Amino acid sequence: MTASRKTLLAKLAPQFSVQTENVAVEALGHILSGSKEARSALADVLNSGGADLGHIAQVDTQVTGREGERPDLVGFDRDGEKRLLIEAKFWAGLTESQPVAYLKSLTVNGPERQQGAKPSALLFVAPLARLDSLWAELCRQVSMSEMALGSSRDDSDGLRSATVDDGAHMLLTSWTSLLDRMATKVAHAADSHTEADLRQLRGLCEREDGEAFLPLRSEEFALEFPRRMLGLQRLVGDATNRGVRSGFIDVKGLNVTPRSWGYGRYLRLADEQAWFGVSFVRWARTRPTPLWLWFAPQRTALEPLRNANPPELFDDRAVPIDLPVGREYEAVLDAVVERLKEIATAISSTRSDSH
Repeated sequence: MTASRKTLLAKLAPQFSVQTENVAVEALGHILSGSKEARSALADVLNSGGADLGHIAQVDTQVTGREGERPDLVGFDRDGEKRLLIEAKFWAGLTESQPVAYLKSLTVNGPERQQGAKPSALLFVAPLARLDSLWAELCRQVSMSEMALGSSRDDSDGLRSATVDDGAHMLLTSWTSLLDRMATKVAHAADSHTEADLRQLRGLCEREDGEAFLPLRSEEFALEFPRRMLGLQRLVGDATNRGVRSGFIDVKGLNVTPRSWGYGRYLRLADEQAWFGVSFVRWARTRPTPLWLWFAPQRTALEPLRNANPPELFDDRAVPIDLPVGREYEAVLDAVVERLKEIATAISSTRSDSH
């Protein structure tokens, strides 16, 4: 199995639901309902943020509150009291109820609250890359309400937490951290069924992370980024032209053909037609390099790349072109041309051996 292969849930969920967050919620609810080890890991997360809720006996999905609020998941203790709300996020924005109405449903429970009711918590789960921006927005929303927000803290795993009003906790953690904690406890219990469920949910989360619009950072608007893109465009053209002059690349009848997922052109490398250029999708999801060769799949000539270790062929057709770092342009160009030539030689050798 290649490193880029999706889990079954990650592949099917987007095809049958326009809101994959709902699929993730149901998957998380299924795991927490059926596994005491998963619930124990959840309790560890809450404890790390200062919210000691004790034993969570039951977790239900889509429970409607007295004011019409409908959190994704609700956790109850052994006495059937609501102690925990969980809101599972990928990249959707906050609703009007989040987080203030949810927190009020936990902190305003009549006279028993003033008499020292049991502690409660609202936990948001989101992609790691969204933690900073989402936590800032959550705190802003609470601060704009009449509720009192205590000091915020975060731990080494990126868990954010703060007290609200008379002791309820608001917390934020990443999918990665939460699922890692669950996987560790479930593995120790040798619960293979829940381990498989966690792998499926993790695959869905990784898919959402790979296709997300990440929060913008001011440094990304500096001149370096567009200059880098222009430099990569130049590199594709110069490497192709040098390969043509050296005789192992042919572009006759083939054009520069930008795609929605990148910039590049068609060419023939050792008589095998391929697309060569910058693939944003492969760069983001598969391997940290912008330049890729994209062949027709199931080509016998690609066997040397298919069998390499580490793999040099992904999804039976995509070949990464790694770039040297800290080098001047001509050295980078030399490295790219040399790599293209190596691939052409390997393809030619396979074809010669087959005859």
